[in-house]
Amino acid sequence: MLTFKYPELLFMLILPALILAFRIRQDATRSTGVGYGNFVILKKAYRRTYKNYLSVLPPILKALVIALLILAVARPQFGQDLEDIKRKGIDIFIALDVSGSMSAEDLKPDRITAARDLTAEFIKKLTDHRVGMVIFAGRSLTLCPMTIDYGIIVDYIAKIKVGEIPIDGTAIGDAIANCIYKFKDEKSKSKVIILLTDGENNTGTVEPMVAARLALDRKIKIYTIGIGSEKGAPVPMMRGGKKFYMQGPDGSYIIPKLDEKLLQEIAALTDGKYFRATDEKKLKEIYDIINKLERSEIVTSKFTIYAEKAHYLLFLAVALLLFTFVLEQRILMKV
Repeated sequence: MLTFKYPELLFMLILPALILAFRIRQDATRSTGVGYGNFVILKKAYRRTYKNYLSVLPPILKALVIALLILAVARPQFGQDLEDIKRKGIDIFIALDVSGSMSAEDLKPDRITAARDLTAEFIKKLTDHRVGMVIFAGRSLTLCPMTIDYGIIVDYIAKIKVGEIPIDGTAIGDAIANCIYKFKDEKSKSKVIILLTDGENNTGTVEPMVAARLALDRKIKIYTIGIGSEKGAPVPMMRGGKKFYMQGPDGSYIIPKLDEKLLQEIAALTDGKYFRATDEKKLKEIYDIINKLERSEIVTSKFTIYAEKAHYLLFLAVALLLFTFVLEQRILMKV
């Protein structure tokens, strides 16, 4: 796409045209002002050579140089465009638990790393879907808004670690509510929330089932994924460069429990599905289900940056100017 930064300057292109027209008229007037008494003498005197043909070039080239300079000042630009791209896909928001219990080591090397890998693999296999990312612990935080640039989200996911949110806990309701809020301006027919957690709701301002009912009203399906093995695992901590495991007052290890019943109820209410993510095979079920969902038309915007091209016109103008100088001073001046 060709456009100009200052298109109002293009009207000046009439100047080189007027100058060239005036020069042609002037030459025509001058050539008719010489009288000859004998047509034979005139014919001999006006025998055409290659210089006669070259002599008409300088005024044309000078006019072209002026035109090129005007075009360069108007700053021609190629490439920038904002266009709507229509796709058939699903809007997906992923909510990932980053609470302290996600450092438990019953998944290798630990839950948060396994969850990151599963989530990244899931996103890499998507096509034509818009994806957003929310992380949560005692509060919920939007990591990445809705986008079709999967590489950006994967880069964000690679940096996620336990403790991203300073307030610890598991605010499942807040995470769901945050995702619903981010869907408010989206008009696609298929909307999905994928919730990954290893704990039970113990903090936050929104009750999980209240958030789930709100998702149901907005026709948003919630797929819940329970992270962790059936037996669970103690939560490791670092102190003085040494690792130890959290213990209760009686000295026993604290093993966070997964509230599977709550996750199942959330999924069932919104016509989603619950999974227990003990290995990658479980996540494949999510791929298959989402790929079979009814896709709706999604309109996204593609923005291309302008590429400045004025310098090419300036180079051409300088080259023509040098050629014109050589033509007038070296070729046409020779007798």
